[in-house]
Amino acid sequence: MGKFLFYDIDGTLMGKSKKVTEKTKWAIEQAQKNGHKAFLCTGRAPTSISDDLKEIPFDGIICSAGGFVIIDNEFIFENFMNQYILSEVMTLFINNHILFTLETKDALYQTPGVNEFFDQKHLKDCENNLELARFLQVRRANENRRPVKDFNILTTGVTKVCFIAPHKDDFYSCAPFLEEFFNIVIFSKEEDDFVNGEIILKYCTKADGIIKVVNHFHGQMKDTIGFGDSMNDYQMLEEVNIGVVYEGAPQNLKDLGQYYFTDPDDDGIYKVMKEIGLIEEA
Repeated sequence: MGKFLFYDIDGTLMGKSKKVTEKTKWAIEQAQKNGHKAFLCTGRAPTSISDDLKEIPFDGIICSAGGFVIIDNEFIFENFMNQYILSEVMTLFINNHILFTLETKDALYQTPGVNEFFDQKHLKDCENNLELARFLQVRRANENRRPVKDFNILTTGVTKVCFIAPHKDDFYSCAPFLEEFFNIVIFSKEEDDFVNGEIILKYCTKADGIIKVVNHFHGQMKDTIGFGDSMNDYQMLEEVNIGVVYEGAPQNLKDLGQYYFTDPDDDGIYKVMKEIGLIEEA
């Protein structure tokens, strides 16, 4: 029986170059030829899956951290936040000066300041890397980003909310309410003077998406392998039979791994797939 392979994107399939290496692409397609199935398993919204990733013939996509599951270009699962709870979250964030993005099926709705925050955050990196600057520009153009004033809570479902709190205390004052309904994933570091992350519905994680995929294909969880690098991969790596973790990941994530991969830009995924025995030498 072939394996079900689940790949995170940022920091796993793609390193700082924001590209999937040719050897990694070859490895995924070769694994499929060997009888395995390959899936993207990402926190990105559907509209944030870039064209270069779509060119890789994945068997399906779990996106918005489990909020959507797509097989054969059809959404076999969609999960949206309760409108009343979402309204409370938006009001809470606005009153506490927290920037946010609402992730929906077809667009990203942002409060003013979100783009500017990330422009400033990436400024130094982009000055030294014109290719990264081009990637970020193209990605933003393709993502269908719209102002939050265009969002209609009565007609548009939201599966995930990303947030940026320029002042840490503003976010932590909101956390008790959020924890009641959501899993909170923090991406910023302890030493940062801001907090950014995302809130995801409880019982709707990458792991839940994986279970739906395996059930769809009438498979078994003992045949699952997950590849990840950050804390929004925790539930995925906890659920799959074999966890493959970035060597530079936080220790509590590495504790879930049986295999470890090096820098994705240095063909880390290709190398570890060869080590596991999913492929042979290119």
